[in-house]
Amino acid sequence: MAVAATYFDGKTAGENPVTVVFDGTAIAISGSNVGKIIWPVSGLHAIDPPALGQVFRLTHDSWPGARLVLRDEAFIVSLIERAPQLKGGISSGDVGRIFGWIVGGLAFVALATWIVLYFMPDQLAHVMPNSWRIRTGNAIEAAMAEGAKRCDTADGQAALGALIGTLAEGTPDLPAVSVHVYDIPVMNAFAVSGGNIIITRKLLDQADTPEELAGVLAHEIGHVNYRHPEAQMIRLTGFQVLASLVTGSNGGNTVANAAFLAALLEHSRAMEAQADEYARTALVNASIDPMGLKSFFEKVLKIEKDHGVGTGPFAALGNIFANHPGTEDRIKLIKPLPAGQVAKPPMTPEQWQALKKICG
Repeated sequence: MAVAATYFDGKTAGENPVTVVFDGTAIAISGSNVGKIIWPVSGLHAIDPPALGQVFRLTHDSWPGARLVLRDEAFIVSLIERAPQLKGGISSGDVGRIFGWIVGGLAFVALATWIVLYFMPDQLAHVMPNSWRIRTGNAIEAAMAEGAKRCDTADGQAALGALIGTLAEGTPDLPAVSVHVYDIPVMNAFAVSGGNIIITRKLLDQADTPEELAGVLAHEIGHVNYRHPEAQMIRLTGFQVLASLVTGSNGGNTVANAAFLAALLEHSRAMEAQADEYARTALVNASIDPMGLKSFFEKVLKIEKDHGVGTGPFAALGNIFANHPGTEDRIKLIKPLPAGQVAKPPMTPEQWQALKKICG
């Protein structure tokens, strides 16, 4: 079918009378002033949606600015049957492009979010107001304790103070910490924001010497020093907020969420390495035998390999190694005091016995 039409080349203002032929795959445009032009159907676009009794204006991807004006309704109907994208609305190609934009946008947002939540929490943790750190730390400690009895005898607290004082003698800039013992049947020790360190009764029961406990405590103080609990809390809260935005849920009470509490204890390898190095240095500076930490870790690792992790209401707390990757390699890095350095006890035998009995 050949019909008359009008062609504008997009370069001059003049109208060009042309003849148009459609063979089902392309439009052939010919005229005295334009020669012969082929417009494949795949590149056709309607400038205006088709309307009965109105001219139909087309353009083509390969001829930017060019316009073809059709008036023959039978030709227009035949053309639209072969080129559905000319009906208007969203074509399959448009859908593909929109989908690509959405996927690309989501990928960009995901990358930006990962960068922010991976790198920024470590920076933000050091500028958090102390009032926020302490308040959130107290709330997290209460949630982790889950109503367990806090062990608090005068002699036991004095023994803990003596242990911290011995560590501080070798490390004068030791961060301020508050150490609390809870009657929890799970072997663990962990730091939360605000400088709070929690030791479970089961861990205290498994420690045979003050040196073993001093090593564990020095490790947790390392986490406090580097603000690892604060950074982890910011990171996890950020992910939870992001998940809430995506799912449309409110995420529930963050601090009371068992999954959140379990994830809070999962420090990265880099964090664990920092805390380990801090502990080794603090023990040597205080002349406390680092082999106590090594023997305790070896003992606990064997117990956990034989019996697995704890279950029940305190399962979210895991155990002292459940969330600590590469334990065997970390144990190998613990070395004795340098030659010639005399070890001194972290506390007196009487203080050690008082601490062991702190839970009654």
